[in-house]
Amino acid sequence: MADIPQNPKLGSIIIVGFVIVAVFTVVIMLFAKYLSREKLPALTLTITFLFWGLSGIAVFLGFILHYINMPDINTLIPAGEIQYSRYGINLGYLFSAASNMFMVLFISQIFSQTPMFRRTKKTIPLVNAILNGITIGLIINTLSLSLKTVADGADITEVYNPQYPIAQTIYHLILTLFSFTLLLALSYKERKDASLRWERTGFTFIILYGFSGIMIYVMFVLDLIFPLILPDIFGLGYTIFNYSGWVFAILMCTFAYLGYAMPKRLRNLLKEPEVN
Repeated sequence: MADIPQNPKLGSIIIVGFVIVAVFTVVIMLFAKYLSREKLPALTLTITFLFWGLSGIAVFLGFILHYINMPDINTLIPAGEIQYSRYGINLGYLFSAASNMFMVLFISQIFSQTPMFRRTKKTIPLVNAILNGITIGLIINTLSLSLKTVADGADITEVYNPQYPIAQTIYHLILTLFSFTLLLALSYKERKDASLRWERTGFTFIILYGFSGIMIYVMFVLDLIFPLILPDIFGLGYTIFNYSGWVFAILMCTFAYLGYAMPKRLRNLLKEPEVN
């Protein structure tokens, strides 16, 4: 089982709050972009970030409830106590899986003319949605089992302790890496073929968006691994890797907006040298 860090710290709560603000700022801007042009890919990307934002809210609320009910964050939680952060993290992964579904659908829309999607049509996003649906089902099962132990009067050490199994963690990580790697590969190719400076810059931002998205989950995995390797140093969890993961989340939002909804001022600034 993947032992999710038990005691959220004030710093982690604050940085997740910043991430939520960043995500929903992008959601609002992308939706405004959709309303002005009414292009389906813009709406799909908006929904992608909306689910990512819901993921952040779930984690944030879990951390807040946990922090309020467990003020002494320097000690381990007694057996049988409610571990709100575990519920929040599990729900966060659930919404993250939903975000993966729409992300690959979005990729299939903006790169619909590439040979891959011309041949397969919507097969790739459909299969991806099914695979991420399995993740959602596993998480719902994990949470329902945790609640069931309460109703059945199970042993106190098993109550309020929804785990996140290692196999489930790796499975979700693979699907997430597939989404971002697919975006990186196609964007890199398009950048090489782009002739205009502002187009190349836009694809550069998209590439950085994909890279930042991958680094989020790499940092979270390291945050799980290092407490196991060096328990004396990282025993209580929420290492520097956890904070780095949320920083990459803010960068991901920033690069996504600059790449897909580049402000007119920046686009005109990049066009000027070409005009001259």
